[in-house]
Parts: sequence; C-alpha cells; structure tokens
Amino acid sequence: MPVNSIMLGERMKHLRSKQDLSQEALAEKVNQSRVNINRIENGERLPSIDILVEIANALHVSTDDLLVDSLEYPISTANSDLHRLLLDCNKVEEQILTKNARELKKILYGLGI
Repeated sequence: MPVNSIMLGERMKHLRSKQDLSQEALAEKVNQSRVNINRIENGERLPSIDILVEIANALHVSTDDLLVDSLEYPISTANSDLHRLLLDCNKVEEQILTKNARELKKILYGLGI
C-alpha cells in the first residue's frame, strides 16, 4: 500500500496548526524550505524518511500518527475515534475530555469491565 500523501499532508498541517506553528517555523525546525513544507502538506511531495522523522519530532508525534492512513496494521491509537475527536479540540477541550476519559476508565475498572 503506497503512502497516502494527501492524508499525510492533512495530518501534518492539522498538527502544525494546532501548535500555532507557521509553515516557516516548522520549516526552520526541520531545516527545510517553506515551499517544501507546503508541497508536503498539499500532498504534492513525499518527505524522505529522515525528513518525516524530523517533522514528527518537531510536531511531538510519532511517525505512525502521521502515516496512519497508509498503514494496513496501525498499532498507533491515531486511527481511533477518540484520537480523531481530540485532534479537533483546542487545549482546554482536550484537557476536559482527557480528564473525563480517565475518570470513566477508573469507574469501568472499578466495575470490572
């Protein structure tokens, strides 16, 4: 299965935007041009493995999180409904939902589920 360059670019752009990073700022962090970052985000170009790892590190995610749409057997939770829900949240919403999920998990554990 080939890498889905469109979805890779969309995930990358979403994660970058969520961290309030401009394309220029990300490009600087990974020693690339803004034009190259733009091409990757638009699905016009695939990054090398080295650049992909640098991008993942700069965005504080795993490469699985960036490539999940191209993996037949993703181990990452990036393909879960909960992960997708959290991707669309701002920081406050993410904190509230995470706290509620932890509490719910404790309740389920207490019930033996």
